[in-house]
Amino acid sequence: MTMRKAIPKSLRFEVFKRDSFTCQYCGAKAPDVLLHIDHIKPVADGGENDIINLVTACVGCNLGKSDKALSDHSTLEKQRDQLQELAERRQQLEMMVEWRESLRNLDTDYVKAIQDEFLKHSDFYANETGERDIRKWLKKYTIAEIFAAIETSCVQYLKEAEGKITSESWNRAFDMVPRIIEMNRRGGLTENMKAIFYARGILRRRLRYVDERDVISLMKAAISSGLDPQELIHIAKYCRNWTDFQDEIYAFIGGSEE
Repeated sequence: MTMRKAIPKSLRFEVFKRDSFTCQYCGAKAPDVLLHIDHIKPVADGGENDIINLVTACVGCNLGKSDKALSDHSTLEKQRDQLQELAERRQQLEMMVEWRESLRNLDTDYVKAIQDEFLKHSDFYANETGERDIRKWLKKYTIAEIFAAIETSCVQYLKEAEGKITSESWNRAFDMVPRIIEMNRRGGLTENMKAIFYARGILRRRLRYVDERDVISLMKAAISSGLDPQELIHIAKYCRNWTDFQDEIYAFIGGSEE
């Protein structure tokens, strides 16, 4: 006489999930009916507690069936189809997991590329908190937008002290990247203003002192007076100090420093 082994709770749950908590004989569903686990091949005939031999059945169908094997093979065929569908679903899930993992790897590669872009301008790079910010950027912006903003931000905001880029200015440049991207998306700056901010960035990096209150208005006045933006950048690159820069600009616009 074959001894009936108890079906583990975990296995029962897997069968219920596979069968969508639906009786495979009459179609009744929980919670409208009480569900049992039935053996397709009865235990009395050597049927085992294998998931392939188990099927969801409502209490009425299960108790009415007793230990008689199914004469209608449609249920068994349906069960095989469902098992095949379950296997396909699991394969698709595995593919999705693999795809997500590849996206994580790609995301990591992008973060490293952005870190390397910052390193082109200084010896600083983002810490763990900064990398979380970078990952947020990547969800909103393209890598091209980020690279362009890094170039603009580093030129404008990085400042040197005793021949080295300061951490304060680097943090400022880092924080300004998404703001610059948003500005660019709204149409960005005019070519003249790009040149002005570029020149200001050069001055900040080269000179010990820059009059932050007057530098923008002074350069705007020079360009309004006809100074070519590229010439403005040239002056910023080669002036000896802030006074020298002012003198050259005032000489061009015909004004005098008060």
